[in-house]
Amino acid sequence: MFGADFESERVTSIDDYKLTCIQFIEDISNDYKDWADRYKLPSEENMFRKNAIDNVVRTTNEWIGKYGNTIKKIDIIKDDGINKMAELTAGYPFEFNVYLGEQYRYVHVSAGQLKLNVKAKPRQDKKVKIAYYAQGQFVQLLSSCNATVNESIVDFEPKDLLDSYVVLDASNCKSSDIISITLIVEEVGEFGGERRGLSTLIRIK
Repeated sequence: MFGADFESERVTSIDDYKLTCIQFIEDISNDYKDWADRYKLPSEENMFRKNAIDNVVRTTNEWIGKYGNTIKKIDIIKDDGINKMAELTAGYPFEFNVYLGEQYRYVHVSAGQLKLNVKAKPRQDKKVKIAYYAQGQFVQLLSSCNATVNESIVDFEPKDLLDSYVVLDASNCKSSDIISITLIVEEVGEFGGERRGLSTLIRIK
């Protein structure tokens, strides 16, 4: 929906780049909240989405400040925040969550084989399934380390109730590495359905 238009490779100071990205996240959040207004939602839902966007701004900028010790990590955290704001602006017409253990959206975990629990519940007379992020691309994966996903073991069949796993191989990652993974779930019905993404930001302990 929106995108950054500056070149991180030109930045010489990590601290300066942190401040630039923190300000960018704050500025672009206003665009997302304006976009939410265009949906003409009931006031309660409109406020819910805007508050959720504000929470993303706070947490994203906290992570940039605490864990962004390289430009690459700052970019991953920034882009994850932008993804989350887009997801929350669009809203979720069906139930959709991704957990890593008991953690959700922002995760601190040791390196290894990370089992992301994908849960979704469709609306009446529909089913849900794990879907591709884009043609030929199963997930959006941003990482400061060599992290991979083996899509060959993923169950893509539509379900009445989705409770499945996607395994993220972070065994080659080290302490303080940062990963953002966006998974897509699609609602399937007789007349088509809707797709939604959910981004999880992971810090390796």
